Amino acid sequence: MDGLVLARSAFHHSMNYRFVVILGQATEVIDPDEKQTALKAIVDHVMPERWADVREPSAQELKATSVIRVPLEEVSAKIRTGPPVDAEEDYQLNCWAGELPLHLVPQQPVADPQLRADIALPEYAQNYKRP
Repeated sequence: MDGLVLARSAFHHSMNYRFVVILGQATEVIDPDEKQTALKAIVDHVMPERWADVREPSAQELKATSVIRVPLEEVSAKIRTGPPVDAEEDYQLNCWAGELPLHLVPQQPVADPQLRADIALPEYAQNYKRP
């Protein structure tokens, strides 16, 4: 959700958004090397450069984690942007209308209370920018 759209009438209130629907037959990734490659891609997508700093999954952790593959054969995307679209007669109403943008903004990192004092905050976490 990217924002609230406040119209002059309750009926025309909306949201600005982006979403994707993927339809397909999911299959489980069984091969441990392929599974680990997929998990690395996910971790590094969420927090670039993180995989290089962490302990890789053990064989037991890989076994306990499911990874699925879905071929992108049928995909639907929808986006809603912009101001409200009111009924023509409502544009004369004495009521504020517009958009209230919403953004996910990273805050200052908070160290684990059990983190050793000699371990510095990595640059990628200090300077995190949304992908």
